[in-house]
Amino acid sequence: MTIPLELRHEFAMGGWTEASKELLLLVREKYGAAAALEIFDMVCNEGDRVKKLTNAIRTLFNLEENDAETLGEVFDIWDEFTGIDSTILERSKTINRRKVTKCPWVTAPRDLSEWFLPFFSIVTKTINPKATLERPKSMCAGDSYCEYVWKLEESTQLKGEEEPMAKKLETPCATPKRGLSWRLKSDFAIRNFTDFIRGFKYAVREKYGAAASLEIHEKYVKKGAKNITNTIRTIFKIEGNDMEALDKWWDIWWEFWGHEGIILERSKTMSRSKITKCVWKTEHKDISDWALPFCNIVNKTINPKATLERPKAMCAGDPYCEYVTRIEE
Repeated sequence: MTIPLELRHEFAMGGWTEASKELLLLVREKYGAAAALEIFDMVCNEGDRVKKLTNAIRTLFNLEENDAETLGEVFDIWDEFTGIDSTILERSKTINRRKVTKCPWVTAPRDLSEWFLPFFSIVTKTINPKATLERPKSMCAGDSYCEYVWKLEESTQLKGEEEPMAKKLETPCATPKRGLSWRLKSDFAIRNFTDFIRGFKYAVREKYGAAASLEIHEKYVKKGAKNITNTIRTIFKIEGNDMEALDKWWDIWWEFWGHEGIILERSKTMSRSKITKCVWKTEHKDISDWALPFCNIVNKTINPKATLERPKAMCAGDPYCEYVTRIEE
């Protein structure tokens, strides 16, 4: 089966945005709003995650300058990658102001309305350490739209400063689109979704310990795994609850995320697979069971009698993962 790239992008972006919100809300529920914001800040900073993403975008699109126009271009591309709708209100080499009317990360709790600013602040400082970011309006905080303002002082040293200063926009205009390919957009969404999940677990583990990290992850998958299972079953018309239905579901899941592996054994009552490449792999052995709650819920959603074993796991130090699913006759 070949899954359409547009569907892969939509699925991964939906997963990324929902995971971002749900995991933050779970931390907020257990430790408070300030802790949730602290964890998100840790996720953004761990391993220079956002800085590396920003520079990857700049390299890919040859954005070498360090002025406010370049900041605007980076966020134009970000909008196109993620499906944000925005209007440019003002743009020059020293200011970029935009109005966002559609954002997949909008969340209701107003005490978490600042939750995405650490990410944008790192992007801003990566392009120019002297740039400032303001957000006078925010949908998360109850406004009807978000307004972002990036500024550089007139005296800031800029690359290519000998060129004429860009004129300010006379009237607002829609964010320009580059016509990014669905391959690029889907790979972007999948890579950043999985990277966020790993980073979040690491951050909670570092702050509160491995047991807390697993606890929050288990709560998260209990809320979402059943819906994901049924969504895939509906899209791909997977009927029945036998081993064939289970195998088909997992084959599609592998393809969505780019997992690589081989089928070792399949029958009407048992399926055994060897996974050699997994985007969810984590290096912390004390949280090596983080995939099992999700896998179990998927299997039980399709067939309550299905059981799952994982005798080998890359997370735990093995060279591959082995999954064994059984349905008792």
